[in-house]
Amino acid sequence: MSRRLLIALLVGLVLSPVSRAQNPAPTPDVNAAAASIDRDLRAALDELAALRASIAKEKAPLAAETEKVAAELREKRRQADLARTSKDGAEAEFTKAESDLKAWRDEKLYIESLFLDFRRSWETSKGLALLSQPGEPAPSDPAAANPALPGLVIADLARGSAVATIEGEASADDGRLVPGTFAKAGPVHWFLAADKSLSGLVGEGSDLRPKVVNRSVPASAIENLLQGKSARVAFDPTMGSAVALSETETDLLTHVKQGGFWVYPILLLALIALITALIKWAQLARIREFTAVSVQKVLGALNEGRTAEALTATSAIRHPARTLLERGIAFVTENPKASRDDLEEALFEKFLEATPPLQRGLPLIAIASATAPLLGLLGTVTGMMETFRLITVFGTGDAKSLASGISEALITTEFGLVVAIPALIAHSLLSRKVQGIKSVMEMTSLAFLNGIKNP
Repeated sequence: MSRRLLIALLVGLVLSPVSRAQNPAPTPDVNAAAASIDRDLRAALDELAALRASIAKEKAPLAAETEKVAAELREKRRQADLARTSKDGAEAEFTKAESDLKAWRDEKLYIESLFLDFRRSWETSKGLALLSQPGEPAPSDPAAANPALPGLVIADLARGSAVATIEGEASADDGRLVPGTFAKAGPVHWFLAADKSLSGLVGEGSDLRPKVVNRSVPASAIENLLQGKSARVAFDPTMGSAVALSETETDLLTHVKQGGFWVYPILLLALIALITALIKWAQLARIREFTAVSVQKVLGALNEGRTAEALTATSAIRHPARTLLERGIAFVTENPKASRDDLEEALFEKFLEATPPLQRGLPLIAIASATAPLLGLLGTVTGMMETFRLITVFGTGDAKSLASGISEALITTEFGLVVAIPALIAHSLLSRKVQGIKSVMEMTSLAFLNGIKNP
């Protein structure tokens, strides 16, 4: 209703000047309407004032309530931030504790591995002839850090300052177990049979039992050790590694047999290349270098008409260039009116005729140097195929079953390179020698052409 009153009032204010201008003397109806509008306007203004007073009266409690709610919201937010911070801190502490636990477990495993390595080293250093001492932890004992172990190690070190004697058995070369006595000095053991039929340095056999690996130590020296006397005895400072390495060494024939089938074609190429290189070297070694004075001597005699003397001087030259000089002398003698071009063609024909004997044999050496590595690679491929076939049948647990394929794979490559490298070097040297001879022949032909007078 207040809105309608306001609109009517505005309409009245707008229309009143117009009405007054048009009707200077208002009618009674207009006056009554204006009075009614004034009353409505005053009523609307009174109602508006009352509404404003009511709003002002309720504003203070409402603002207080709003401030209270905002304060509670800020408090809840602060508590939420504290809870979130506490949660992040707890998670960080948990992560740190978990990391510390993992580090402690790793450290525990590392310490246990150190104890295990120490125990294995100690058990290895005890030697093959010693039995377990009373109170010593069994090899299958999972507790590596046994409290009795340090005391046993210290006691063993104390006993190690002198040569100890231990009764036991050692394996002979034929596999028999021979009873006797061990002399132990630190990790080194010597054995003397009860009947003195077996004596020497002791190592570990394939069955993990003590075995006499070197019988060069005399029985008398070991007997002196057992009796506590001084003696000169041999020992292996590598603790059996040198003996095991010496057993793996093979002779050349066995090494060739281990290479398989493709070693033999490689060896055949090596034989062909060697024989060819020796023959070629002997052929080139018979060739002697000559000086320009010899050519000038031949030319001087030929220009003066002394053909026999020129031929005699030519026969003293031991070089393929001699055939060029002989051909030139014969051509000039038979054709005194021939042109220079005809003489050059005759010499070039003789040069081409003398070249193949110089090149003969070099292709065989080149073929050997190029084919030997390829045959070695072929042997490697077949050896690896054999290895994979054995792996399919036996698996990868037994390395001995794979030895034949691996040997064939590696030995053929070895022989291929051993053959190819010398063959390549020989081919290069011989080719260089042949090229030098051909160069001398070309220079001799040019000197003969330039020095002869008739053409």
